[in-house]
Amino acid sequence: MTIMQLKFDLLIVLENLRRGIMVTDVTLDGPAGPRIIYVNRAWLKMTGYNREELNGKTPRLLQGKHTDRAVVGSLRQKMLNREVFHGQTWNYRKSGEPFLMNWYCYAVYGERGKPIYYVAEQEDITRLEELRMKQRLLNDPLDSEAARFFSVIAEWKASRKGA
Repeated sequence: MTIMQLKFDLLIVLENLRRGIMVTDVTLDGPAGPRIIYVNRAWLKMTGYNREELNGKTPRLLQGKHTDRAVVGSLRQKMLNREVFHGQTWNYRKSGEPFLMNWYCYAVYGERGKPIYYVAEQEDITRLEELRMKQRLLNDPLDSEAARFFSVIAEWKASRKGA
């Protein structure tokens, strides 16, 4: 198998993974970075964006009102410390619909040992978390974390009715 064939096959694999994949540059400072370089089809399906809309954009386009800033801060710090990040928070589809995203993010290093890309493996866990929170409410109808979860979804549904 040639190098060119291997590169082609890897792209086919990336495009067909079930988990969303995002690759960015390693610029962390300022509003400019990091910039999205690549997303796979699963990521596009999860978020509702198309590739043309992502030109020059940062992953921040997914953030909104209920995005946990502490989680985002932890992501940045882990990247600066050359550690693997794992977290979850509310993000938003192109439509404005909130979804609970679970993801891992890590650096890909070049020949000189410096990060050259950040890779994020992302998945929408909203439905799974909804089942878990329903169970929590059955056990404790006053569970504040479960109530907050459902209030985010209810807020979005109410905003759609008013639109």
